[in-house]
Amino acid sequence: MIVLNKINHKNWSIQIYKFNFTIKNMKKNSTAIVALVIVIVVILVLLIYSGTNKQTNLNNNSVTPVGQNTNTPVLFSDSPLSQNAYLISIPTFDANTKTALSGFNVTKSTLADGSTQIVLNSTNPDYQTQTYTVKTGEKLYFIETALGDDSGNKDGTVEDDTAILVDANGFIVR
Repeated sequence: MIVLNKINHKNWSIQIYKFNFTIKNMKKNSTAIVALVIVIVVILVLLIYSGTNKQTNLNNNSVTPVGQNTNTPVLFSDSPLSQNAYLISIPTFDANTKTALSGFNVTKSTLADGSTQIVLNSTNPDYQTQTYTVKTGEKLYFIETALGDDSGNKDGTVEDDTAILVDANGFIVR
């Protein structure tokens, strides 16, 4: 608690809890007042910050069920990647899909639970093999953003090639 008592025009008395400061000449000791105000402001900011930090921590401690995605679902059709997508979780590929898959070998196998395992293996040694498990109702799309880097059975740029798994409702899984 701060109490200001005006004694006369040139003298002020400031009492902070049990500490007393007397400023007899405002012009000479104005830095003391500025320093005191700064200390008070810093203390108030720290108190306010510590209160909001506790409230934020309370909100962050909520429990999320295991296996539940906490990200906002994104419809694949709303994604810019859908413009360069080729469906590869179907039994046969059309001519455009075959062109997009240039430089890749695609192998499919049915798993015991009825899902399909799809492996994308590149002929480019710098490319990592990608393996996807597609459950019933899901779809796997191959994304090829630059068909111009493909010729014959070779893919010149591997950074633009990936796959997107989409659930039965059309939302991106990964």
